[in-house]
Amino acid sequence: MNNAAPPSPETPASAIRRSWQRCAAGGLSSADPLPDARACRTSLSNRLEANARLLAFAQPIMEHLHQQVARSSSTILLADDAGVILRAVGDADFAEHAARIALQPGHSWAEAAMGTNAIGTALAEQRAVAVIGADHYLERNRFLTCIAAPIHAPTGGVLGILDISTSAQVTPVHAQALLQTTAEIIENRLIETLPDAALTIRFHPRPEALSSPLEGLAVFDDAGRLLACNRRAEQLLGIADTRRTRPVFGHIFETRWSAVLDHALAGGAHPTLLRERNGREFAARVLARKLRRTHPAGSAETPRRAPPRRTTLDELDLGDKTVAEVIRRARRIAGLDIPLLIQGETGTGKEVFAQAFHHSGPRQHGPFVAINCAAIPANLIEAELFGYSPGAYTGARGEGARGKLREAHGGTLFLDEIGDMPLRLQAVLLRVLETRRVAPLGGGPEESIALTLVCASHRPLKALCESGEFRPDLYFRLSAMNLALPALRQRSDIEALARQILHEESPGRPLRFAAATLDLIRRHPWPGNIRQLRNALRLAAAMLGPDESTLRPEHLPQDLEDGDSPDACATGQSLRAAETRIVDETLARHAGNISAAARELGITRTTLYRKLRRSP
Repeated sequence: MNNAAPPSPETPASAIRRSWQRCAAGGLSSADPLPDARACRTSLSNRLEANARLLAFAQPIMEHLHQQVARSSSTILLADDAGVILRAVGDADFAEHAARIALQPGHSWAEAAMGTNAIGTALAEQRAVAVIGADHYLERNRFLTCIAAPIHAPTGGVLGILDISTSAQVTPVHAQALLQTTAEIIENRLIETLPDAALTIRFHPRPEALSSPLEGLAVFDDAGRLLACNRRAEQLLGIADTRRTRPVFGHIFETRWSAVLDHALAGGAHPTLLRERNGREFAARVLARKLRRTHPAGSAETPRRAPPRRTTLDELDLGDKTVAEVIRRARRIAGLDIPLLIQGETGTGKEVFAQAFHHSGPRQHGPFVAINCAAIPANLIEAELFGYSPGAYTGARGEGARGKLREAHGGTLFLDEIGDMPLRLQAVLLRVLETRRVAPLGGGPEESIALTLVCASHRPLKALCESGEFRPDLYFRLSAMNLALPALRQRSDIEALARQILHEESPGRPLRFAAATLDLIRRHPWPGNIRQLRNALRLAAAMLGPDESTLRPEHLPQDLEDGDSPDACATGQSLRAAETRIVDETLARHAGNISAAARELGITRTTLYRKLRRSP
């Protein structure tokens, strides 16, 4: 018989009372002992494989969330849609206590097994909950304070649960808000990386709220049909059930779809104006991805094709001697079966150089296929590269996939951050490079491939070979032509580069730099290199008034002005210290939003996490 008393009516979460009623109806007793470990443990490996995409985006954010919580006796947990814990990031002293109650990966914390608890109750209620101390139905769990929030799938329903569990006291309201924001960051990453997404739109009534947690996010396919949007977008647009109805762009916005396509194909990152059907206006940033010029379903618009800009090696030569020499050497191997390895700091333009190399060679009319080895979970890279036959593994598409190697046949394959490729896959890639034949996972005939291979890494591959993280035989196969792009602070053509970028970001609008702005650009250390400079100039162009044509220092991001004042320069601080300060200030300005901070800095989230880990 259950002797526990339900929570008092004054408890703010009526969800707790409903949970207790479900537990009692299910026959649980508050004094129930912990089931045998073998009984409550599930097949973790299968669940990790089934949730690989969720884990890829959630893992680094969980680590950062634990740094923000910054308290001992706590852990950050990720559970799947059945309440089974997939990952735990936390303190060693708390892990021992958690293990005693099976609060660890592989164990189910659904209500039916563990009574009222944050993971199980958030799953049952489909919303964020806090379960504190005596709110837990089972006595053995009442030393815990737990807050959990659901992570919604782009296509609808709950994909998983994010949880903070601790034996220390926390402020539930603040912890729940932090957890909710973190869950939304993961949801946004899942939405913006949908495989069929052709156009990503970020919008808000106030331009200054773009690149913040307040912005709406919506992705459309190339016919203008809404694939998914985040909770903020639903609130801003006042629409619901978008995952079921999937409205077309023209049913939501008054702005023409063709105008949005033109803006995206012309660069698209500087803000544009979107007008909703009810007349409300939004500032928006538009990003094209795999975009084909078609008209949306139900529209009579005639599409106008705007060809993508094709940068060549000649256009990259702006006067810097080091860059000119790199270009000269690259030209010598164009059309030859010699792999090109590009090394350099993050943001120095390795992918741009690879594209220019492709457009300057005999395979320029073939496809340019890029894959970032650091952005794809290790267990999925092989499928991305080699493709797979139908049903090759759990979660595979029914029709199978050709894989990047076969897609690049007749063109160029660009392997970015190849230093992060798993060792096992390095051996397979080496064999493909030797035989020029590839077979899909799960079986199927081998196909011959003819392609130009370009690889890039910001990590020194030779040093990785010495540490055992990279195969020397693959390194020697890839590094026949090894080029190093200089950091932006080392280049003598930064003014010409800034002018070129400004022209690209503001087509048809003649803009120029004030002398003080150019001086600031020359003196700034640019830890994010060209990517950071481009983002800074995008912001500057957006900050100009309609009648202004001169970029002044106040138009640039505030941290550039602050970091390069005479007093700051006089301190003699090191480049690393300046970089750390810029990263910290940017992260603080975006309230800890990693994605927004990385976008402003012009670096990837992976690079930003790396910089945070090495900060003093």
